[in-house]
Amino acid sequence: MTTRTNDSNVFWLDRADGQTYPPLSRDCTVDVAIIGAGMTGLHCALALRDSGLRVVVLEARRIGRQATGRSTAKVTSQHGLCYARLAKDFGGDHARLHAQENERALELVADLSAQIGARAAFERRDAFVWATDEDEARELEREAEAARAAGIEAVVERNAPVPVPELATLRFPRQAQFDPFGYLRGLSGLVSGSVDIHEDSRVTSVKTGESCQISVNGFTVLAKTAIVTTQMPIVGEGHFFAKAFPFAHPVAAAPLADGVEVNGMFINAGSPTRSLRTAMRDGRTYVIAAGDEFRPGEPEDERRAVGDLVDFLNRRFGIEEPTHLWTNEDFRPMDGAAFIGPADGRHPNLLVATGFAAWGITQGVVAGELLAALARGEHHPAASLYDATRHKPVAGGAEFLKENLKAGGHLVGDRLFNRKALPLDEIASGQGGVVSHDGEKLAVRRDASGATVVLSAICTHLGCVVDWNATDRTWDCPCHGSRFDESGAVLAGPATAPLEPRRFEDDVKADE
Repeated sequence: MTTRTNDSNVFWLDRADGQTYPPLSRDCTVDVAIIGAGMTGLHCALALRDSGLRVVVLEARRIGRQATGRSTAKVTSQHGLCYARLAKDFGGDHARLHAQENERALELVADLSAQIGARAAFERRDAFVWATDEDEARELEREAEAARAAGIEAVVERNAPVPVPELATLRFPRQAQFDPFGYLRGLSGLVSGSVDIHEDSRVTSVKTGESCQISVNGFTVLAKTAIVTTQMPIVGEGHFFAKAFPFAHPVAAAPLADGVEVNGMFINAGSPTRSLRTAMRDGRTYVIAAGDEFRPGEPEDERRAVGDLVDFLNRRFGIEEPTHLWTNEDFRPMDGAAFIGPADGRHPNLLVATGFAAWGITQGVVAGELLAALARGEHHPAASLYDATRHKPVAGGAEFLKENLKAGGHLVGDRLFNRKALPLDEIASGQGGVVSHDGEKLAVRRDASGATVVLSAICTHLGCVVDWNATDRTWDCPCHGSRFDESGAVLAGPATAPLEPRRFEDDVKADE
């Protein structure tokens, strides 16, 4: 069985039920293999349910425990300030497509939540972006104009019910929020009668050809079409790790004091990031808050972002300590639109989806349906907007260069110099860090007794140096976003192989 981290620090997962679907335990031949069972993968499976095609879903861990289950779970076509940018970089028609597809996704989630029932915890809420100064207020005006041109009802208001000081807000009416774990478990039940689902079934390789040969659990799945719906594709085709870039943010939950209300879903237009929604549990209202972005594998930035979020909750809501605190990760596309479709021009039967930039709930639905249409050999109206083979140097060239220079700096600098290395005696019990020993970077964690657990600190994707995430107790890669648990097992790709174990005696000194 796959080694897992403790998810009790995640609000949606601390009461999560057990495994439902068995691991893959035999070779098989299918028409479509879907790799990953988040919003995109399960909605793709749903869209193929009645197609007559043989479909299998392969989930590396358990449904709902990856990025979707760690999100703030806003079901909305309001994706920050996106419509003015989409209209500028892709044209008004494409901005309208984005709006239409995501609004349609919202309504589909509403319909499916009604079938799933109470565990989906679907609630209609208005979505607000708030501004704190005149420059941000003018941005809201431009975004409102672009959103209305795209067909979205969007209103700039003063004195809206924002639970923080603000100058103006942009409101999208009748958006929604839900419980992402309950929704995905319910959705898997709607799909499983017609589609084979396997949990604890990590794909370690996909070989392309007339059919795709997929290795999982020591078995082989032959598929006419392979659809990779992992957050970052675990395949090298298309080089999406160089086109969509990792970022993370802390998320916290805590009960609100009596009389404190948060009526809606909120995010700010400026920096540092502040995102708010609520959820009911045991008769109490909890606030779910996301904080400022940081790059995975950068412990100091993670600590800063976590501390800033905790301080904000204390100052604004009188919350001394969150009941739940975790981090979540996503990938930002270089030109502002997700990549959905064939990985490259040479492999039309290898499909991918990535780059949702922290708005993967409705975009995951859109991606699932688009990928299903391609698997059926059908046209989808949004295929051109999200074309995964596109190249827009004007919109994305600067971001491509900047982020890949960062990754290159980590790949070379962190390995050749002791930029990440700590003295061994600075790693406290229950914590981790990178040390340099005999010219090798080692990921060293001390357990509660003080004994060390040692792994290679070299990410198995492309060789960057991972570092310790103290909030989630994971090893994270700053280059391309792979995540590993305390024992080195893969939590999220693009890596598919675990960190390699190493021996290291406590009385051996690290390199100076």
